[in-house]
Amino acid sequence: MTDELTLLLRLRLGDVDALAELYAQLGGHVHALAWRLLGDREEAQEVLQDTFERVYRRAHQYRPDLGSPRAFVYTVARNEALSRLRARGARPVVDHTENLLGEIPSPSAGPGLDTRIMIQGALDDLSPADQALIREAFFMGFSHGELASSHALPLGTVKTRLRRALARMRRTLEKS
Repeated sequence: MTDELTLLLRLRLGDVDALAELYAQLGGHVHALAWRLLGDREEAQEVLQDTFERVYRRAHQYRPDLGSPRAFVYTVARNEALSRLRARGARPVVDHTENLLGEIPSPSAGPGLDTRIMIQGALDDLSPADQALIREAFFMGFSHGELASSHALPLGTVKTRLRRALARMRRTLEKS
C-alpha cells in the first residue's frame, strides 16, 4: 500500500495528522497546479487551502479502484480552480504550446517524474488533433460542448474522439 493511500485511508477515520502529512507531500504540487490554471498566486493559495479542506471532508468518497490518491487530490484542486474561473467568466491561463504535464512540479526525480514522463509519452502517441482535445478537456477544463464549438465538430464526435484517445493512452500506459 502506498504512503499516500495509507494517508487517505487514515483521513477517512478523521486523522488530522494524516491531513498534515498529505499536505506536506502534495501541497506544493497542488499550489503550482492552481497557480498555473489561475495565473494568480494568492488565489492559488486559497485553492490550496480549499482543496485540502475538501479532501478532509470527502475522504470517504475516495475509491482506490478509480485512481491514485494523488489523482484524487489533483482532481479536487483542478475542480476548485475551474469553479473559480467559471465564477469570474475566465479561462485557465495555459499556453497551448507548453508541455502541460511538465508544469506540475516535482521537487526531484522519482515516481512522480516517471509517471509524468509515461503520461506525456502516451499523449505524444496521439494525433495532434486528439492531443489538443485531451489538453483542452482535462487541463483547461473545456466542456464537451465548448470543444465541439471551438473545433467545429459535432458533439458526438468530440465525445467519441476523447473516449478513444483516453483508451489509447490507457493501452499505452498498460504496456509500460
